[in-house]
Amino acid sequence: MRKILLGTTAVVAAGMLSAVATPAVAQTAPTVRIGGSMAAYWGYTLQTGRNITAAPSSVTGLPTGAIGQATNLERSTTAFVAGNNTGVGSSAAYMGTTDFVVLPAINFLVDAKLANGLAYGAAIQLNMNSLEGRQVVQRRASAPRTTVSIDEAWIYLRHPTFGEIRFGDEDGAIGLMNAGWISGFGTGGVFGAWEQFATRAGQNRTTTTPGGIGDNSKIVYLSPQYFGFDFGASFSPNLGEGGASGCPNDVASGYCDRSTAFRGASASGITAAGGFLGARRNEYQLTARYRGNFSGVGVQATVGYLGSGAARDILNNGATINTMRGLDAWIFGAQASYMGVTVGAAYSTGAFNWFWGNLRRGDRNAQQVTAGITYTMGPLTVGGNIVSGLFEGASRMGGVDAVTGATAPVAAGTSGAAMQRRWGWGLGMNYTLAPGLDLIAEYAYHSIREPFVQQAAGSTTNAAGALQSVVGGRNQSQVLLVGTRLAF
Repeated sequence: MRKILLGTTAVVAAGMLSAVATPAVAQTAPTVRIGGSMAAYWGYTLQTGRNITAAPSSVTGLPTGAIGQATNLERSTTAFVAGNNTGVGSSAAYMGTTDFVVLPAINFLVDAKLANGLAYGAAIQLNMNSLEGRQVVQRRASAPRTTVSIDEAWIYLRHPTFGEIRFGDEDGAIGLMNAGWISGFGTGGVFGAWEQFATRAGQNRTTTTPGGIGDNSKIVYLSPQYFGFDFGASFSPNLGEGGASGCPNDVASGYCDRSTAFRGASASGITAAGGFLGARRNEYQLTARYRGNFSGVGVQATVGYLGSGAARDILNNGATINTMRGLDAWIFGAQASYMGVTVGAAYSTGAFNWFWGNLRRGDRNAQQVTAGITYTMGPLTVGGNIVSGLFEGASRMGGVDAVTGATAPVAAGTSGAAMQRRWGWGLGMNYTLAPGLDLIAEYAYHSIREPFVQQAAGSTTNAAGALQSVVGGRNQSQVLLVGTRLAF
């Protein structure tokens, strides 16, 4: 598949280069535009429930089952382990309900065009809210949440006959051409800014979306439209973004872009929440789309395929074992618009976990459905959306035995692994007060539920003599936000 994709891209590139060879008369010099957005919101947040991770079932000073039960209480799995429950560095806190969130973004857009129709340029998108809170090291060294980071950065070549190539840190073909993910109201409903208010307790996020596959460095091809149909393809060798090899301090590890095997790949690859430590390798995306209009009804439908390989795990003796499954997912979506109303739905199924993480061999496939509706009347837009997904549970997140290579995350004699259900919905509105300036109000609810699983001492996930642990639980977030957004 990789050879097919690269071969197709080479043909298109050759055609574009031949077009460039034509005398470039009446050339338009590159123009640079600066745009972006500025948003500020007030939010009221409620989070309740137990974190869905491994935790001691018996905690000194707390009644059985009391971990995280109180409203707005977040406590990590190690919060009440002796020696780790005191001081500012402890992992236990009672959370307040109100906060302000400010979300600035700046875009640099470069565009140019030749007389033969070839257009070229670049885009650099900067965000100031990519860190989930201040990152603190030894109390003094820290990076604030407002640290500027590059979200996307890519170069493009576009021709009306040959299509478009993008090269850099950008969404893949599925993210650029998806349909049925209705989020054009408020901040996006259940896919919107509520995540900026909620903590990550229990991995309470909803980024298993086409745009959540990642901006890892890739090459993308988008075809012209033929009789309403177009298609796209993209390829990325790994999860790395930006320059260099991605190895911290030039030390080879799982964080290196080019690592094909690393210690702990079987645990870190379960979700992409670990960032560049994810196990995804040689990712490719293929998408076909149809767009048309029938008696004033605009329709759009897409089908996409996401595939990849996976890094191998390394044992103590240096041997590598293949414990992970590559991504193998299908994404379907459709939507229709008429007289200001847009409705749509999308369905994803296959070998992936939440946040588009890899599965281990033997894990069960995931499925997710989302639907939504918006209505625009003059300056007012209102809408709502829902999402529901079923994924392999956190109870199967144990590592691989570094000596034997055993991959049973739930040991013999335990009650087995459970599937994890994620459910959420959002309602919102935005009112255009002036060109580019919107007033916004929104409510979002999201929950994660997984039946509790008992893990016995001495399993591959619990060293011999360790306390029996409980994996599973429930976590929910509710966020009401109001504010304003200026796009420029």
